[in-house]
Amino acid sequence: MQTGNQPLISAAVICYNEEEYIGQCLESLRWCDQVVVVDSGSQDRTLEIAREFPNVEIDVRPFDNFINQKNHALDLCKHNWVVSLDADEVLIPELISEIQQLPFDKAGYRIGRRSFIGEQEIKHGTWSPDYQLRLFQKSLSRWGGTNPHETILIDGAVGHLKTRMLHYSYRTRQEYVERNTKYIHMMVDHLRSKGRTASVMEAYTHYVGNFIKAYFIRCGFLDGSTGLFLARNIAAGSFLKYRLLAERSRHTAQS
Repeated sequence: MQTGNQPLISAAVICYNEEEYIGQCLESLRWCDQVVVVDSGSQDRTLEIAREFPNVEIDVRPFDNFINQKNHALDLCKHNWVVSLDADEVLIPELISEIQQLPFDKAGYRIGRRSFIGEQEIKHGTWSPDYQLRLFQKSLSRWGGTNPHETILIDGAVGHLKTRMLHYSYRTRQEYVERNTKYIHMMVDHLRSKGRTASVMEAYTHYVGNFIKAYFIRCGFLDGSTGLFLARNIAAGSFLKYRLLAERSRHTAQS
């Protein structure tokens, strides 16, 4: 609820089959003046859990892509200041307190994420501190970027908060591999629709560069076997993306 200098704040969450974490996410948004949940047809208990929160407004919209889904949720927000979370993200009390004490003199604020695979927090590599623009003025912002890696396009100065949110990224390593492979194909479709091309050599270059960055430069090796798993799969995912782009570029040139 509104306190001190804090303006009225809306929260926006998109979800699909998120029964494991949606309750924690929405619980951490009770302090907001409005909470919008846009669901894309969940088949589990996601909506049943969401309806237990009296300040939650639910809208169901068929999923087409993340950018459109999040912009739809943003359009449903009544207040100019918006906190936007994924359903597997949770604000901790210290972070909520920091937000409530902000001067709100920026166009938006970036919030770092403490990400997990299963029970293990990933403290190094390219996943940490993973700042995301999650609190912003609606009048100055719109979701854009590349599906599925959507980002807020904002007109104005941006600050950074000290406290990080929790991000329950993946339950298992296998879930990471399966979901990331799906996301890579979505990204390739998006990039090709924008006319992006690539070469096979570019795929190898990105593989090597991403592994070195994640495992050595950003000290992913300090996360043990999970750090090695992530570095290898981040690199492999980048390789797959540019290899698929190269293949489609070649087919387009031959047609």
